[in-house]
Amino acid sequence: MSHMEIDAGGQPRNDEGGRLQTRDMEFHKEQATLARQKQQRLAVENQHLVVQLQDAKKSQAAQNNLLNSLREELDKVQQHEGQMEAQFLGDQASIQALWGQCNTITPQLLEAQRLLMLRNDDVEQLNRLVVEKQDEAIQLRAASLLGGKQTARNKPSPRRGTRASLLPVHNSSTRTIQIPLDPIPIPQAHGGKSNSEQPVGKFTATPAFADLLGIQVDELTVLLEKFERLFLSDDVTVNFKEETPSKKKKKKKQLPKVSKDVLNDLNRILRDATYAKFQVHQATDFAVYNPAEDAKVAACDEGRFTPAKDLFQWDFSQGYMESRFNEIMIAKVVDAALEEDGAGGVIAKSGVDRNFLEALMSEKLGRYRGAWKSFQPRYNEDLGRMETKQEANTRGAQAYEQHQLNCLSTTTKTRKFHERVETITAAIDIKEGEGAADLNTWRRFLAMLNLLGPHGMSSEEEDSLEAEDEIHIIYRVKLCIWREPRVLEYLRFVDAQTALFKQRQRGPKASKRIRGRVMSSSKAPIGLPKTLYNREWLKRQTPAYVKQLKVSKEAFALFVAATERMAV
Repeated sequence: MSHMEIDAGGQPRNDEGGRLQTRDMEFHKEQATLARQKQQRLAVENQHLVVQLQDAKKSQAAQNNLLNSLREELDKVQQHEGQMEAQFLGDQASIQALWGQCNTITPQLLEAQRLLMLRNDDVEQLNRLVVEKQDEAIQLRAASLLGGKQTARNKPSPRRGTRASLLPVHNSSTRTIQIPLDPIPIPQAHGGKSNSEQPVGKFTATPAFADLLGIQVDELTVLLEKFERLFLSDDVTVNFKEETPSKKKKKKKQLPKVSKDVLNDLNRILRDATYAKFQVHQATDFAVYNPAEDAKVAACDEGRFTPAKDLFQWDFSQGYMESRFNEIMIAKVVDAALEEDGAGGVIAKSGVDRNFLEALMSEKLGRYRGAWKSFQPRYNEDLGRMETKQEANTRGAQAYEQHQLNCLSTTTKTRKFHERVETITAAIDIKEGEGAADLNTWRRFLAMLNLLGPHGMSSEEEDSLEAEDEIHIIYRVKLCIWREPRVLEYLRFVDAQTALFKQRQRGPKASKRIRGRVMSSSKAPIGLPKTLYNREWLKRQTPAYVKQLKVSKEAFALFVAATERMAV
């Protein structure tokens, strides 16, 4: 007999049905829980969607505002475009009007250029004729005077047209020569006061002058009138374009003035101290010098590094003049120079202070750095690349050799210049005592020489010549192509006077100088008056180079044949 379970009510209970009922209840509970969770997730998502919808509405509103702003800007641009188009049409009309004016002015300009060329041709013809006849007059007057007076050796007067007729006329009573030239009066500046109320003709066409030039009096009159209108009349105005003011440069600190001998001694003391401390023999040794490292220089400038007391090394970087590293080096060199010179030495006697010595050392540092810089690789435009170290050394060596030659040439020119100045000064002293007629000519020679300076002298090349089984040293004078050719003739008078002064002096004779056809490579000095430059050479130069010459506007006249004085 089977047993049956009885529930609390006394009713029998089926175990299988209870389990099913319990399982269904648990399942429904789980479903209800999942439904509630899903409902919560959907509520959260719904909130997120609401927030996104609100953000989308705000973004749409902002885009609408931006679109409205762009539409307004577009309207403004279209309106401005219309204004610009109207302005463009107006400018185009103005350009058309200017083109019409240019077409009107161009024929007038061409006609003015044609007239200017004609006037230039007339002036060129007159100048060429004056120069040729002036040279001929000098020869004629010199030959005439030599023919009337015998020299100390009773030599016959030279024939006309020979080389001897070109020599200056010797004065038998003194040790000076008489120059057959008179200085041309320098014209007064425009606007100056005149002593006479009525204008007076500067040139007169006399029959004697016309015969001398080999032309008719009427032709000479026409040429002189053109010459006066072009150069001496007040109705000719020349306008000069004002140059753009140059940028103000930082003024270099001026050193106090000391005598040349004292300055040389100070430079020698500083130079010896530098060479001893840096272990070099000459300034050019810095060309292959190893400068201080950039890291040390930067650390020194920032105060993180101080060079040792026994360290002597230059900073050759870009800002070497403002380098604290170099300031320390300069101070140490000055200390060494002061210690070497002593308390009673040249520095103490000169009275200069330490700042003066440091300024001198700064100048020397610039030269040392320049020597080093010339041997550094640079960009070669022909090769299209940077130079190698070997190429830089080759270029630097060539530049140094050329520099040495230039220094030698400059020394020769300076010696020649001072010798000529001494000759002219001595001749002026003699002629002032005699009241010589050519005194003003010698004074003008001195003024011309001071304007030319040492760089205005010709270059020379030393050579040897064998004659009569002996070797003679000669100097071949190069052509100074930039200089006015007549200056050479004037300097020949000065050299002849120098030779005359040396006739009674003891000692070896001066070496012979032969003028050749080799062109000098020396550059033309800047700032000379226009009359001292070769006019034909000046025409061949570029406008940029002529501007660099800075030709002086100061009037400087040369010389004319002393026809009246030499005829006496």
